[in-house]
Amino acid sequence: MYRFVVAAIYASIFIASADTVTLSKEKYLDKCKGAWAGQMIGVCYGAPYEFRSNAKPITDPLREWTSDRIAGAIDQDDCYVELTFLKAIEDHGLGVTYEQAGKAFANTGYPLWHANHYGRENCRHGIMPPMSGHPMYNRHADDIDFQIEADLFGILCPGLPRESNRLCDVFGRIMNYGDGLYGGMFVAGMYTAAYFEDNDVRKVVEAGLACIPKESLYHQCISDVIEWHAESPDDWLAAWNKIEKKWQDDVDCAPGDPFNIDAKLNGAYIVMGLLYGNGDFAKTVEIATRCGQDADCNPSNAAGVLGCMKGFNAIEESFTGGIAAIADRKFSHTGYSFNTLLPACQRVTEDIVRRAGGTVSADAYSFAAQSPQPPATLEQWTDQKEMLAVPVAQQELNWWDPNWTLLSCGRDMQPGVRGSALGRDNVLVLHPVSESEPAAIVASFHVPAGGRPQLMIDTASDRRGDYLLKVSINNEPKIEKIVGTKGEWTTVTFDLMPYTNKDIDVRVENCANGWSYEAAYFAAIKVAN
Repeated sequence: MYRFVVAAIYASIFIASADTVTLSKEKYLDKCKGAWAGQMIGVCYGAPYEFRSNAKPITDPLREWTSDRIAGAIDQDDCYVELTFLKAIEDHGLGVTYEQAGKAFANTGYPLWHANHYGRENCRHGIMPPMSGHPMYNRHADDIDFQIEADLFGILCPGLPRESNRLCDVFGRIMNYGDGLYGGMFVAGMYTAAYFEDNDVRKVVEAGLACIPKESLYHQCISDVIEWHAESPDDWLAAWNKIEKKWQDDVDCAPGDPFNIDAKLNGAYIVMGLLYGNGDFAKTVEIATRCGQDADCNPSNAAGVLGCMKGFNAIEESFTGGIAAIADRKFSHTGYSFNTLLPACQRVTEDIVRRAGGTVSADAYSFAAQSPQPPATLEQWTDQKEMLAVPVAQQELNWWDPNWTLLSCGRDMQPGVRGSALGRDNVLVLHPVSESEPAAIVASFHVPAGGRPQLMIDTASDRRGDYLLKVSINNEPKIEKIVGTKGEWTTVTFDLMPYTNKDIDVRVENCANGWSYEAAYFAAIKVAN
């Protein structure tokens, strides 16, 4: 029964979707400020527990909150990434294109991971959205990334979920697809409703849910959480166990590992915080954190939505008291501070209100409240399990050097291409499959005539271990060397004079040597004079 009444419940927030509503500028600014403060508080509250409790709830006492902890928000990707999007909208207007959004993201210098990292690297290599977030090019397309940075689009669009969905479609496709995109639309949709609902968190959750296709797995997951909360409204662990049993399915970017950064699962924990927190700010961030996994991003989303519902002035000073001290500090890698992003948001919101046919007066906004409209075409990544069976995709290896092909690799120590590692940029990280089976890559080269050609391997071991490097040329073993540089770089060379003006096949293996921190780091493997 529940799944058929979501749209009706959303409409009840505005009485009727075609009705003209009025939002005072004073109320808008209070709720906008509360939304940003909530995100900052939530991410700092949960930061000590990020991925420290995977596939199990946190039941021990949590660290006591002190207002000075809010300073950590300045360097949190939960905050600074969405400010890149705000700047892109300010620069290009509400008609910002996929390519403009992609280029703005490509030009950032802050650290990124998972879908964000892949999406940015794709854009830097000319693969622009929507394909930069598509599973064909992004093995993290269902991850949490857009979900943690979509708050902005709901904050900008009070009562206008179609406008937030339109912006989510442009920016969310930089790094995500399907349920990864829907997670962002869901979060943004909750904010659009929060401007007109101060108390009923379930209404706000259901308003966000109405923004995504009901056939999607994301919709089904959140619907389950709502139903399980109704069954056990005073026992969040009962609902948590049901989520774990059904939705911790290991179909994610880290198969075989309890770590799970999937958007659906972590979206369920956002909703757990909101529903079981029931409007209490402290309880909301606590439960969203206790659910585990991405335990800083989830309370950030939950507290941001609740902060928008309540408004800044209604959040306890014990949580907001530290903001004034950092309000003029710019968020990492951005031109915005807490004090400057609020008027920036207001400027964009006023443009959005006008775009939606509304009016902006001296003290209020008036417009026809929109009913949500999910994307017309359902997107689901149906072959995720098969695609993620390969630890490092060839597309990723191509970023490092398209001449090389991966033959085998283990899953330990997060293998793949990293934007930076051990002080070098664009580094390939491999790990043996097992103690007896190495990671292996192969490539073919033409050895030039003249000079003194050499095979040059820029490599390093992990700071905590070493590995055995084996290299063969034309199926003949040539190098067998322990690399134990403790994170420092070294260049291993081999004389190629006997192969001058010939084609060679090179195989490089990362072999185990004691089975302790066996990762191999490669900055480059090339033939050079």
